[in-house]
Amino acid sequence: MAAVEITPVAFEDPPLLNVVGVHQPYALRAIVRVRTDSGSVGLGETYADETHLARLAAVARAVVGTDVFDLN
Repeated sequence: MAAVEITPVAFEDPPLLNVVGVHQPYALRAIVRVRTDSGSVGLGETYADETHLARLAAVARAVVGTDVFDLN
């Protein structure tokens, strides 16, 4: 694994008209881009509050330099 980029994004997510509880008017997500030493790129999306972003950053630091084919 050559690099991991985490890009937080927020977008409008209005509540439904028939909800009992109301959430924030936006959704927090992160786009995760991984790149291998050979140049292959993978993209993913996940939840992205502050706690989750910190966990993603820790995992990103841990996987850079590892072999993408080492599954154990």
